[in-house]
Amino acid sequence: MIDPCVRQLLEEAIDSPIKLQFLLWFHENPRLEMTAQQIANRTYRDIWSTREALQELRQDGILVAHTDEDPHYLYQPCAELVERIEHLVFSYNEPIERDAIQHVLREVSKDASFHRARRQMRGSFELQMI
Repeated sequence: MIDPCVRQLLEEAIDSPIKLQFLLWFHENPRLEMTAQQIANRTYRDIWSTREALQELRQDGILVAHTDEDPHYLYQPCAELVERIEHLVFSYNEPIERDAIQHVLREVSKDASFHRARRQMRGSFELQMI
């Protein structure tokens, strides 16, 4: 069974295989500072899905972006995510738990865009209420 804090992280932020790949990559190389194009070239991903995943990881507090003409992303998770990320990385290094994580990720990724849009709408509605 998957750790509840890992499942929550998958449901709320790491809701696609590309985001998991980027999280693990940045976690293993915490001093990296790269543009979306550099990351796409290094990971053999298309630039459009790379940009989208990086922007969402930034919005969710896992990466930060130094903005100039082309943002440079670096790994700097917010304090409340550090422990959950550590659990995810530790679990992912265990073969049986890795299978469970990938299974949950497949489930979560099916509805990820719907859930993300709903959270953004709820956030903007809450701002209007203030």
